[in-house]
This record gives sequence, C-alpha cells and structure tokens, in this order.
Amino acid sequence: MKLTGEIVLEGVIDALRDQVAPQLTDAFAADAARMAQSLIAIVGRAGDDAAAIRVAENARIRELLGQGGLSEAAASQDPGLKISELDAENGRLRALLVELHARVEAEDGAEARALDQAIWRALRDFEMARAPRG
Repeated sequence: MKLTGEIVLEGVIDALRDQVAPQLTDAFAADAARMAQSLIAIVGRAGDDAAAIRVAENARIRELLGQGGLSEAAASQDPGLKISELDAENGRLRALLVELHARVEAEDGAEARALDQAIWRALRDFEMARAPRG
C-alpha cells in the first residue's frame, strides 16, 4: 500500500473515533475530538480535487476576461500545478475579474448585463466547488 496524505488522514480519523474518543470522559474533550475528526475529514476531501478545482476556476475566469475584452489576461496560462502556484494565479485573475465586473456593472446594454450575470454565476459556482463536503 502506498502511503498518501489521504490515507494518513483517514488513519488519524479512525484513531480519534476508535481509540481516543471512547476513552474521553470529559464532555468537552469528547466534543473536541469529534470536531477534530470532522475537520480532518473535510481537509482530506478538499486536498483530493484542489488542483482540479483551481485549474477549472482559472480557465473560467480567463473565459470571462476574454468576453470582457481583456485578451492578454485571457491568453495567460497557469504557471504550474502546485496549489500555491494556482492560488497565486487565481488571485491575479480574480483581481482582474473584479475590475472587469465593476466596469460591466457601470455599462448599459444587453451584452453588459449578460456578462454581469455570467460573472455572478461563475462566482457562485466557484464557491460551491470549494465548499466543504461532508
């Protein structure tokens, strides 16, 4: 068996549930152990698709930037697949998206309204994709 981060976290969860929690007689300590178990599970699940979520999010932001006339930003690429690299690029792209969104909200016309709605849908979808899964 290959030892991965996910397997390690599952082992910690199992130990908390099966070995630590049953030994705790203090209600506060038992609740803290259950909370730690839940948080570890959330972090473990988030790590599995973290890169995929960020790559997809960056691509969608670039698409929106392209629709808004920011062709140079739309043509950019992710610098790598490390979460820190993807997050840095995501921060840069989101800052440009905020600027575009402010400009679009100040414009009149059907095209501006459609892009405004597309940006709002994308922001909602980004949050849903990153939401903790139970």
